[in-house]
Amino acid sequence: MNLDDVRFVSRGVTPEEKAAVWAVLDAQINEESVLEHAVQSPGMNPWAKSQISIREDVAEGVAFGRDFTG
Repeated sequence: MNLDDVRFVSRGVTPEEKAAVWAVLDAQINEESVLEHAVQSPGMNPWAKSQISIREDVAEGVAFGRDFTG
């Protein structure tokens, strides 16, 4: 929705009243946009993804190469 497309059918609307209506509509549009994007991308944010370790944990009991414990 483009705020320039808003048409007032009431007569005698002052510029201040138009500005107030546009401010409310603009805030509502922004809020709906934020909510819509939040629903569409429920994945982890980039910061959380960067905290995941690169490799898996080494499993206990797996000996690589020679086992020098015996």
